[in-house]
Amino acid sequence: MWEILYVSFLTLSFQGLLAYGQTCPLADDIAPCRCTRDAEAEKLDLDCSNVLDTWQFERIFQARFPSTAFRELKMTGTEDHRIPVVYLADNVFGNLSFTSVVIKYTNISHVGEKTFESSHDTLEKLTVSHSELKVFPATNLPYFSKLSVLDLSHNKMVFLQDVHSHSLQSLNVEYNQQLAFSDSLLAWVPSLLDMTMAYCGIEHIPPGLFSTAEILSNVNMEGNKLTHLDSAALAFASNDVLEIILSDNQISGADKDFMSGTSASVNLVMMNNKLEELPEAVWRPILQYAKDEHGAGFVTLDGENGRFVSATVMIIPLGEIIPLS
Repeated sequence: MWEILYVSFLTLSFQGLLAYGQTCPLADDIAPCRCTRDAEAEKLDLDCSNVLDTWQFERIFQARFPSTAFRELKMTGTEDHRIPVVYLADNVFGNLSFTSVVIKYTNISHVGEKTFESSHDTLEKLTVSHSELKVFPATNLPYFSKLSVLDLSHNKMVFLQDVHSHSLQSLNVEYNQQLAFSDSLLAWVPSLLDMTMAYCGIEHIPPGLFSTAEILSNVNMEGNKLTHLDSAALAFASNDVLEIILSDNQISGADKDFMSGTSASVNLVMMNNKLEELPEAVWRPILQYAKDEHGAGFVTLDGENGRFVSATVMIIPLGEIIPLS
């Protein structure tokens, strides 16, 4: 009789635990990581900002986790106190999955191809920034069915593999100061809206680089080493591009048809370059298109002794905001 009651009690307790929702592991098992539970949303978050080294980090995920689905994994140091984890090994997280991963100010230089394998169907935001990352396995991006934000900024990557992702909306790789990439970098990114490649040491924009990004809206390539804009350098497919930032480069000229496929309200920002005059044959088609489409955009330029040929063939100084309409 008592055995039956005891089994019934255990069954009810287990059912009650399931009804209660997600459960954190024992605090001592995962220290110095901390698991917190959002009671209202019934979601778990994991903060591993106090780990001491890579060995300790890996040991933590060998503990028993009653629940395997986490909302966020956070591991963030500071500029003065970086987290001394140097790599994220394949399958380091076991069967744990995350919706968001935010890693900042660490010594991580390598991420394995299978590091986030258990999050293929859940991961929506991945940030690995302000670290020592040299290589990121971008070839695995097609497996992440919900990934919309990828931030790999402020690292030491020297090559970015071609990006293939049907879900990615925002890609940030700024401040990888010697970054190289192929002409087909954005070969298949049908959902990409924002692209940031500022301060990457880029000397040349391959013609047609952005032409396959079907709904791209914003491009930031300021602070690079661009000197000339070739034909089709800024050729877009969407007709929805609203802002292109090319400030703080060394651009001194551009070919005819260097820009096309933008919104008539595009803002082209080219402050602090080396433009001295803008040939009418190059710039009139751009301005005329905006005028004909009643666009509300502008071109921002500056420079000493510069001249600008507007849509009405008026010559006015650089350093002003030139309405395109």
